Amino acid sequence: MNDIKQLREQQRDKHPGFDGYLDCMTRALFTGLASFCLGFAGTYFVQKAVQTRIHYPAKFNVLVSALVATGISYQTTTTRTKSCQAAWMAFEDKHSVLKEKTF
Repeated sequence: MNDIKQLREQQRDKHPGFDGYLDCMTRALFTGLASFCLGFAGTYFVQKAVQTRIHYPAKFNVLVSALVATGISYQTTTTRTKSCQAAWMAFEDKHSVLKEKTF
């Protein structure tokens, strides 16, 4: 993992948009991690609040919170990584939405 600087220098000539892609992917993965943490905490506290009004069994609070947070995190990370890939491909002029397809 300490070779990121070397990787950037190696790929700079071949792929000029690689630096931006790495930065975008880093932000996407940390956004997914943050959405997991916030989704878990939010779901857990909502369950605790509902538990006082409705007799909901407390033994599944962590499991339900983890499953909900995993779904939120997966959706967030998938969306962000696909946008990073599309931006990199557009920068490389391989698959641009702005470029018309000729058959």
